Amino acid sequence: MGTEFGTIGSALSALQAERKALEVTGQNIANSSTAGYTRQRAVFQAVGGSVIPAMYSKSDGVGAGVNLSDVQRLQDTFLEQRANTENGTLSNLSTTQGTLSDIENSFGEPGDGGLQALLSSYWNGWDDVANHPDDASARTALIGTAQSLASGLNVAAGSLSAQWNSSRQSLGSIVGQVNDAATNIASLNKAIIAATSAGNHPNDLMDQRDLLIRQLASSIGVTTKVNDNGSTDVLIGGSSLVSGSLARQLTVSGATAVDQVSSSPVTLNWADTAQPVNATSGDAGGLLNALNSTIPSYLTQLDGVAAQLVTSVNTQQAAGYDLTGAAGGPFFDPAKTTAAGITVVLTDPDGVAASANAPTIDANGNPVVSLDGSNAQKLANFSGTGADAAYRQLVVRLGSESQSAQQKTTTQQSVVQQIQASRDSAAGVDLDEEQTNLITYQQAYNAAAKFLSVLDGVLDTLINHTLV
Repeated sequence: MGTEFGTIGSALSALQAERKALEVTGQNIANSSTAGYTRQRAVFQAVGGSVIPAMYSKSDGVGAGVNLSDVQRLQDTFLEQRANTENGTLSNLSTTQGTLSDIENSFGEPGDGGLQALLSSYWNGWDDVANHPDDASARTALIGTAQSLASGLNVAAGSLSAQWNSSRQSLGSIVGQVNDAATNIASLNKAIIAATSAGNHPNDLMDQRDLLIRQLASSIGVTTKVNDNGSTDVLIGGSSLVSGSLARQLTVSGATAVDQVSSSPVTLNWADTAQPVNATSGDAGGLLNALNSTIPSYLTQLDGVAAQLVTSVNTQQAAGYDLTGAAGGPFFDPAKTTAAGITVVLTDPDGVAASANAPTIDANGNPVVSLDGSNAQKLANFSGTGADAAYRQLVVRLGSESQSAQQKTTTQQSVVQQIQASRDSAAGVDLDEEQTNLITYQQAYNAAAKFLSVLDGVLDTLINHTLV
């Protein structure tokens, strides 16, 4: 009866294996909407007959049933690493696009409240004074438009500075998130190594770890290396962030204000060595570029517009004469030539140097002031040149860079969507497929149960009829 009892063992192994396969399928279905879940598959392995020779017996060659040898995570490692890389690139481009979009909002172009409109109003004010040099209201209006222009430059510079400060804070927040994720990944690696060594299947722990790695890929751009013991090393720019159960930390150093960038750029450093981190991807890479290059560059260009405005207007103002016959004094504060500091110092309308001709002396020895307005016309003719031209160049460059960043982001989104679709095809749960598996495993379980029932009948017949 050894054969019969061995066959019972085969039937029992089939019941156990198919039940486990049903549990795996149920787990897939239950987590079909769980973020980061990787579908699993039950792997069966036949238990063959004995192949070890014996002195007085031999195997009949019939197997001993089936084992559930493994519960595999259906993940394509190549697609996973490619997706992480492309997501890091997308996050970098999206951050760059957002930075340029915010800069555009700072200038308000095109629009009635933009700097270009304020510049045009200012030059038109000089034109009005040139046409009506004796009109006090035209002179007063000119000073008002100058104050509005200076205020517009102050606001734009303040907006860029605030954007820089916000980006600096965002970078610090991202570094904190990266450090927390690295610590958690190291802890999960430790648990996975222990579970793997014990012969268990830590698939859920691996899903949690991979979800954190995906977040890191978007935050700072990482690559991974899978180890034989089940752990995964995480690297930034070729240097280890996580190695097995050990995690390193990052810090932010450098400028704390936009005017400090030229002498002390913002950097990411390894906390243990103080060496710079080669972070060029992800949100962190985009923010570093914004902090050290993009925002300071446009603020510098805006300062150049303000400096040209102060220098050109003050120089031409000094070449003319005001209503008192005196040479024109400074229109803008010559000591404040930045966009943040530009200030109108001329407050008396009579001080506008509209005339290009020096006063003459009449018979009584009194000065006679010319009201020709030619000096004011020279200032009005600055429209479209100097500060105007510099500002237009700034706006054109900004628009071009913003459009380019948007196009690159749109293209990268398509790449990420394609890779995500391929990754989901390999690792995502397909409910139709799982329902098919349910039917297959159910029928196999029923057949094994029927097989066991038939064996029970056979044994009953053999035992009871033999004893009669």
